[in-house]
Amino acid sequence: MLEKQTRIRRSKARGGRRENRVTIKDLARDLGLSITTISRALNGYSDVSEKTRLRVVEAVRESGYQPNRSAQRLVTQRTHSLGWIKDERAGAIADPHFVEVFAGVLRACRTENYDLVFAAGHHSSQTSAYDRSIREHSVDGFIVDLPQPRDPRISFLLDADVPFVVHGRESRSSQYSWVDIDNAGIFKALAGLMFDNGHRRIALVNGDEHFAYAIERRKGVNAAIRQRGLPADCVTYLSTTHPMGLAGYQLTEQALADPSVTAILYSSSIMAMEGQAAVSRAGRVAGGDLAVATMDDGLRHVDLSPYEDLFTFARSPLRDAGERLVDALVARCERDEPPSGKEMDVTFHIAQGLDSAGLPKKWRPAKAA
Repeated sequence: MLEKQTRIRRSKARGGRRENRVTIKDLARDLGLSITTISRALNGYSDVSEKTRLRVVEAVRESGYQPNRSAQRLVTQRTHSLGWIKDERAGAIADPHFVEVFAGVLRACRTENYDLVFAAGHHSSQTSAYDRSIREHSVDGFIVDLPQPRDPRISFLLDADVPFVVHGRESRSSQYSWVDIDNAGIFKALAGLMFDNGHRRIALVNGDEHFAYAIERRKGVNAAIRQRGLPADCVTYLSTTHPMGLAGYQLTEQALADPSVTAILYSSSIMAMEGQAAVSRAGRVAGGDLAVATMDDGLRHVDLSPYEDLFTFARSPLRDAGERLVDALVARCERDEPPSGKEMDVTFHIAQGLDSAGLPKKWRPAKAA
């Protein structure tokens, strides 16, 4: 237990404002431990016993001690900052999908007591920004988003041997930490749902196929075709450029130029919503003569309630993914845990009139009691 004078020192106020006056020297004196032991206990070093660590943590909790970041950095060689270098191409920062991930990252950084160092760089020179951050030791690790096949950013960070986590994955995913959904499996299931309900001409309105997630979604649809022995041309493939969601009307119009198309799969609920004007203009009805299925990323400012019974949704909130990105990166930075992957949960909501019996069991909605 800390001495009374330490608790009094914590409560001193100046100018009507409380000030934390407890120092690491105070803790060391009151606990009868060295400053080095206190520091190593607070920073998770394995040479400090669990009993001592818990004693230090309890003293910190009671005293309200806040470690000095600058001093901590000198001792631990860590900044308690995470870096995210974002592609500065037009619209990328304003993309609602990015905003959701960003919100989750910020929330988790606050919980973990980390700062987020955010920067924008041209996609052709982002490795230079990574190199500068590493040389200046300005962050402990990096968040990488929207990976492309054999992504040069991932190649650079693997060679640099620094902690990083990827939102998504490419072919080297066993070598780094990642957070993702099963893009291929989800879109195989959505396409299969349509085929199993009698649709023989469908369209995939995909995201930007320069990126791994969109490539995997196309692969999933192709796998559903092969599994059922259907002709390759039973699907019309359409894709947009990043950021996804700005071409819903135009791509839906293109899809419905073929009147035999009876189902559309969308990579984004924004594109699915925007596409409804084109559906109406073509004289079609979602949930009637046109089946619609879409990925739903849990975008907080998008109201999907008018479409709950009309669309099929595969749901996985991006904000949750943002939190898991920070969890994974902190595990690499603080505990030097080996690289690992986290596949986020997905739930399926099936539109009225569709039989979901053919869906994989893990995604099949429970029957109402």
